[in-house]
Amino acid sequence: MKFTIEIDDKTIKQFITFSGLAIVTYAFKNYNKEELNEKLNNAKTSFYKIAKKYFPSKFKSIEKEINDEVTSIIAENFPPMEGIENQYEIPKIGKDTQTILNHLQKIHDKDINPDDGKLFAYCYPTNKEHEDVVLRSYKMFVHLNALNPLAFQSLRRMEVEVVQMAIKMLNGGNEARGTMTTGGTESILMAMKAYRDRGNEVDGIRDPEVVLPISAHPAFEKAAKYFGIKTRYVQKVDPVTDLVDLKEYESKINRNTILLVASAPQYPHGLMDPIESIGKLAEKYRKPFHVDACIGGFFLPWLEKLGYPIPCKFDFRVPSVTSISADIHKYGYATKGSSVLLFSSDQYRKYQFIAYTQWPGGLFVSPSMLGTRSGGNIAAAWSSLVSMGENGFMTLVDNIMKTSIAIQKGIISLPLGNIEIIGSNPVMSIISLRSKVVNIHAVADSMEKHFGWKLERQHRPNSIHMTLTPSHIGIEKIFLENLKFSIQEVMADPNLSKKGSAAMYNGINNIPLTAIADDFLIEFLSKTYST
Repeated sequence: MKFTIEIDDKTIKQFITFSGLAIVTYAFKNYNKEELNEKLNNAKTSFYKIAKKYFPSKFKSIEKEINDEVTSIIAENFPPMEGIENQYEIPKIGKDTQTILNHLQKIHDKDINPDDGKLFAYCYPTNKEHEDVVLRSYKMFVHLNALNPLAFQSLRRMEVEVVQMAIKMLNGGNEARGTMTTGGTESILMAMKAYRDRGNEVDGIRDPEVVLPISAHPAFEKAAKYFGIKTRYVQKVDPVTDLVDLKEYESKINRNTILLVASAPQYPHGLMDPIESIGKLAEKYRKPFHVDACIGGFFLPWLEKLGYPIPCKFDFRVPSVTSISADIHKYGYATKGSSVLLFSSDQYRKYQFIAYTQWPGGLFVSPSMLGTRSGGNIAAAWSSLVSMGENGFMTLVDNIMKTSIAIQKGIISLPLGNIEIIGSNPVMSIISLRSKVVNIHAVADSMEKHFGWKLERQHRPNSIHMTLTPSHIGIEKIFLENLKFSIQEVMADPNLSKKGSAAMYNGINNIPLTAIADDFLIEFLSKTYST
């Protein structure tokens, strides 16, 4: 993909040129390098949007290129399901149970099976016995609604107990409190909302900002866009460890900062942010501090108990940590739609809630984004934690780590492709690979085409990602053999770097403006959910 902007109108050219020169001149006088890059990127985006609004005819070629590329990608990734009818209207006469189940089974058969161990994201399968008790618990409470805690005492009791189990696991004190949410994104959204409101009420902050590494989960960016918060990203990392640069982190903190953020670990590369060091910054500047442990919250405590090296404390043992998000539907092995958001005390948690007393339908108070919440996920989360127990968690963590370490050792000893593991010390079950010699996305394409391995593609830097789960235990030998084959194939045929996901990521990286790349992704999502 190669997008170009053809602007022939002399007035437009002069407008952009003179405006750009004015901003550049001002920026060089008033900002450091990182701030300058941020301001220039924002300026280019603003110019693009203004020009697109007032001179739409000049951008028809860009829109056509985006549409053509997206149409091609959709056709490649969502081929028709042969022999299966589309259901775009409610049938006039309802279908019988067996017909419905047969149809669902046919479309489900097209999905990859997470139990096969070829998928490296999204699902965390365990074993039939554990999943049976979780699903039976889910079914028992699936129709109950946690909207009003007074309506179903069972749901309130289980939610309180799940939260307390998580607090104790993450070393919270007697004053620690929390709530369940439907996932990591909602946990992060509610944390951001809470700190925005607290910053406004307690510190009088009207233009809230959050400081966070660029590797932090995009849910923070989503929350920022939803709630009118500015994100101050720390871009710089150590060239050896790939850890966030603390000097730049500190430089982003100012009087409008409502929150500091770190990850335990960050998702792209499985690296632990220097949480204790960032915690000292939180103490120094008297700022709240959130640790996003959505992926590590139900893994790291058991890893530490087993004696594996942990680079730093990551939970409420760090005195300045005021909140933690942790997903139960990842390494807590519950059904999808369960997470916890924990606060060090109610003085922070109360800003998560919303109350409204003027509704004719009654007094309204809500702890989270959702109103109606299915009791099924609450029961499944409770059952999963109680069924697994510390011994069950520790057994799975130990076996996953043995596989992770074996894969890492095998990759380091590979004689070709100059494959590197990002970071000197991925802390748990996440491994990310890059290469300066071979196109790593083309390697992922080859692994999927020939062997069915669905590795996650990443960029900045270009890399492939693996999150190991119980379904991957023992895959190291065949995985490394297949990886070696795919590296050899890509090295032997440079044209493979111009196809598939390799071509798509190369195209995205070559788009001159972030705003155009955003338009591309939005168009992709629009077409994905269209008939």
